[in-house]
Amino acid sequence: MIPAENPARLAVSLTNGLNVEIRLGVKETRIGRGADADLLLPDPSVSRLHARIFRVGEQYFLADTSRNGTYLDGKRVTQAVLEGGQAFRIGPYQIHFLRERHCLGADPPTVAQGAPLTGNSADPVSLSTPATSSDTFGLEGKSPFIKKLIEDIRRVASSDLPVLVEGETGSGKELVSRGIHSASSRRNRPFVVVNCGAISPELIESELFGHEKGSFTGATAQRRGAFEIAHGGTIFLDEIGELPLALQPKLLRALEQKEIKRVGGNDTILVDVRVIAATNRNLREEMTRKAFRDDLYFRLSTITLQVPPLRERREDIVPIALLFLAEAASKANRPAPELTGSAAEFLASHDWPGNVRELRNAIQRAVVMGEGPSLAAGDFSFLLTPECPAVAVAADSRLTRWEQTEKNSILAELARQRWNKTRTAHELGIAKSTLFEKLS
Repeated sequence: MIPAENPARLAVSLTNGLNVEIRLGVKETRIGRGADADLLLPDPSVSRLHARIFRVGEQYFLADTSRNGTYLDGKRVTQAVLEGGQAFRIGPYQIHFLRERHCLGADPPTVAQGAPLTGNSADPVSLSTPATSSDTFGLEGKSPFIKKLIEDIRRVASSDLPVLVEGETGSGKELVSRGIHSASSRRNRPFVVVNCGAISPELIESELFGHEKGSFTGATAQRRGAFEIAHGGTIFLDEIGELPLALQPKLLRALEQKEIKRVGGNDTILVDVRVIAATNRNLREEMTRKAFRDDLYFRLSTITLQVPPLRERREDIVPIALLFLAEAASKANRPAPELTGSAAEFLASHDWPGNVRELRNAIQRAVVMGEGPSLAAGDFSFLLTPECPAVAVAADSRLTRWEQTEKNSILAELARQRWNKTRTAHELGIAKSTLFEKLS
């Protein structure tokens, strides 16, 4: 079998807001328009069995079985070896072959020895080797929040009940849903992501349930929707709070009856799909405003998981940053820079309103724009703006308004002075020892 640390999968974007992934294993994977395809591509230009992927030893091969052809690197192929990161084309679809290698480089990024960290202290030795075990579902960190979330994912994965994942934008709700799917008995079937906020209200019913030929202007052929494509697997409805009110009863029916009807069709189609939904909204408030149906909410929230924001688990920020450092350095084909103590302090004290997504983007930018073998706090000064320095610091209910203002001012000045504490203390008109006391 493929080692757990080097999984392979296919990923394809069918439309804006509708993405499909399927895990590759020992068995042959069939790609096509037919109902028996493992990866179903709903377009008339795709053959019923268009291509297949099989494995010999540790290597995957792509074989074409169609009339219209399968294209790799712009050339039609009958059979080809697949390498991680490659994409091949079938009809209008670009299908990505992904093979994750957790060993991102010979020299993992580190935090300078003895570096002080804002919040809970961390052992610099353990930080030099960020955890990448597959049994954490990609959720990095050792905080109680994350440990409980990982345990909850394992428990939830053993059932087929609907799950509602709640959390702020960028906090990792899709990662949680992927974890549930990968730990479940459906792991070898499709994982379909539908972004309800990215699809126009006029098209979302067709995207979810499919349509018959001639059912509306532009429906030139029959098309299967996300529920049929996800048959046997998992469908992840992201931003479920954006789902039009008129469509919510049909989704409820699909959940309760395990059946759907295509737009313009009369036939009832049975679907075996597990539904996971996610939202950054307060759906109970949406129910009060009559913008979300209470019966659908109670059905979706049979099990509810909360994904905590980064500011509530600051001890996880630096380990996650180190993982992103390794990723960014690997993509840039350069050694991973060291994270200095000042940078670690700065990152751990930042509010991260965009959560993990913002942290990843910040690390990627710092790696590209940084100079030298290490990153200091000044390399992240773009996170603070002179117009609004307070965005860098989380509001702490334990502090008075004056203390919060002082905290914001200190961190803003530290960023302006590129985390030079001597100059910062001088500019603030306080002793260096006082500054260290306030930082601790």
